[in-house]
Amino acid sequence: MQRTHIHIKTVLAEIELPDGNGQPLAFSLGYYKTNGTKGSKAAVRKGGHSGGSTPGGGAEGRSAFRYKLKEKGTVQLVDCATGRPFALKIILLCHYNGRDIKHG
Repeated sequence: MQRTHIHIKTVLAEIELPDGNGQPLAFSLGYYKTNGTKGSKAAVRKGGHSGGSTPGGGAEGRSAFRYKLKEKGTVQLVDCATGRPFALKIILLCHYNGRDIKHG
């Protein structure tokens, strides 16, 4: 069975989508570690703050979050099994829900 591909822009858009209860969707993720080995997580969800107003009262909203995400080149996630937050470089992502991620 041949694996299907998904573009990184689609992946980044899909992890923003909430489930029916307004919570971040859970998804599986494969990635390369900085030492070159592969890693994977069976269930993760988007972490961090993605909208609303900032503590200073200014409303940055979702577009500001996406800009910062692209600027830093990382995505903030939470492991559903342990509840621990972690960050991954976008360029190191290789699989999303069993599909190969296509960069570029």
